[in-house]
Amino acid sequence: MKPPISRARRFRELLYRLRTEGDTPGRLAGSVALGVFIGCSPFIGLHFLLCVLFARLLRLNQILTFLAANISLPMIWPFLVIGEIQLARFLRGAPFLSLRPADLGQVDLWHFAGDLLLGSLVGGALLAAAFALPTWWFARRRRRCPRIQALLERTAFRYLASGMFHWEFVRGKLRYDPVYFALLQSGALPAEGRLLDLGCGRGLLLALLLTAREQAETGEYPADWPPPPHLDLHGIEGSHGIVDVARAAVGGEARLDARDLRDNPELPPARVILLLDVLHYLPATAQEELLARCAAALEPGGLLLLREADAAAGWSFTATRVQERLCALARRHWRQRFHYRPQAEWMQLLESHGLTASAEPMAQGTPYANVLVVGRKKDEGLEGRQGQQGQQVFGP
Repeated sequence: MKPPISRARRFRELLYRLRTEGDTPGRLAGSVALGVFIGCSPFIGLHFLLCVLFARLLRLNQILTFLAANISLPMIWPFLVIGEIQLARFLRGAPFLSLRPADLGQVDLWHFAGDLLLGSLVGGALLAAAFALPTWWFARRRRRCPRIQALLERTAFRYLASGMFHWEFVRGKLRYDPVYFALLQSGALPAEGRLLDLGCGRGLLLALLLTAREQAETGEYPADWPPPPHLDLHGIEGSHGIVDVARAAVGGEARLDARDLRDNPELPPARVILLLDVLHYLPATAQEELLARCAAALEPGGLLLLREADAAAGWSFTATRVQERLCALARRHWRQRFHYRPQAEWMQLLESHGLTASAEPMAQGTPYANVLVVGRKKDEGLEGRQGQQGQQVFGP
């Protein structure tokens, strides 16, 4: 007998369905158009019910429809009504309505109601089209191919049991941060061995790799991408609460340890080590010590993938610093300090530990200064056969 489903889980699943329904560009644009049209109607007290009714009938996004209906917010509604009245009078060839109090007192209520209805129909339709077209354009631009979209959604779904915030965070991170799909699409990760993700957070990359394996087994993985690697997955994260979220997402398919990297935990040998947006939280000396331990833990021919901001990148680096400071304040880390370095300095650090270093921009589609610095440990036995492979991990 299956255990009863908790109310919290039912509520999360309801929010999930409401959040993801009608998630194609056409239906998203339709949801906005319907909401704006209803919001322009004079049936103020019925807007919510009308949004739910027609969105469900038309299989549109109910939440987005209702949000769009808030075009008639109290501070906007008087101007909206006046505009609709004047539009209706213009359409039927009548003079514009005088807004002086003495003239308003002589307005025929039936004519006023008729003008309001006509103006809301025509004005609502025009505003609905004005809002729907950019919504469709933006949604189409961000829409990925169906198989990539399915990979994104199924990875994010792993986090639903931990709460809507974690699901939304992972969904947004996969959608707007290019590094995760770049690692899969480029084939940069080795096919086997241990992957050690330091500062893994919610284990997003680990969950993505596991979902990619599942899709490859069912034939749903993008055909033009290299096969997903079958690595032994191991993550280390300092926050016990975040580690619990990661464990719920990956189950027993990856090892996750709750340890602070500043405590100098022993690193196991690894084929690839990841440090994605981690080092700038550490002081300069701690950065250098951690990189030295990473270089020592790498197997011959192994990769160290380091994603950080390029402190020499001008205004885009300024955008990165502002974003990081705002995130720290949101987490109530009032005194959080950051230590950034230019791209050239990151590469010099890796080379000082015997790694061959290269760098790739990793901020596509964002205003930030992120770069992926790739360090490869020399393997004397393979060096002759690999040639320059270590210099072009993301190359053709």
